[in-house]
Amino acid sequence: MLAKEATGTDDISFNGIPKNEIIHQLKDQSIAKWQNQWDSTTKGLGTKQFFPNIKDRLTKKNKLTPNFSAIVSAHGKSKAYLHRYKIIESPDCPCNGGEQTVEHLLYDCIKLQKEENKLISNISNQYMWPVNKSGLVNKHIKHITQFINSIDIERLILLNKLTTVRTILIKVLMYLQNIQISIST
Repeated sequence: MLAKEATGTDDISFNGIPKNEIIHQLKDQSIAKWQNQWDSTTKGLGTKQFFPNIKDRLTKKNKLTPNFSAIVSAHGKSKAYLHRYKIIESPDCPCNGGEQTVEHLLYDCIKLQKEENKLISNISNQYMWPVNKSGLVNKHIKHITQFINSIDIERLILLNKLTTVRTILIKVLMYLQNIQISIST
């Protein structure tokens, strides 16, 4: 009764916005601001190729693994990245197909042919290969995650080291054989 008297009218009206609508609007504004910052930054270029749209990324339910994070962020686990920071001598992939970049691992590495063929067969029923990175995560998150997690990048890096060691051993053996031949003659 006091409230009616205080307003000076018998009409009661409510012009408030429901709490959940305010939360929804604030969330949309926050995502729009985040997208604007994402579009304008020069950082995270590798990740942007996979996730150009923040709102789409937030809808993806994906279990993050070290391999997935490394591939999507283009940080670590590729020879090109490790070479850039002078951790290893060469950025070249042991398949001899060029530098071992994220693009190379996803699309070109013949050492991953079996895994890539499985990915392509899962995707190519609907889309032409190669699918761009954004399309891979937006339309084929399950298959690209399986592919990325199946890559044994450490083995690929180690394989190159073993090839180098094997080459050195072969050269040493050939040298020793040449010495032995020249001693015996």
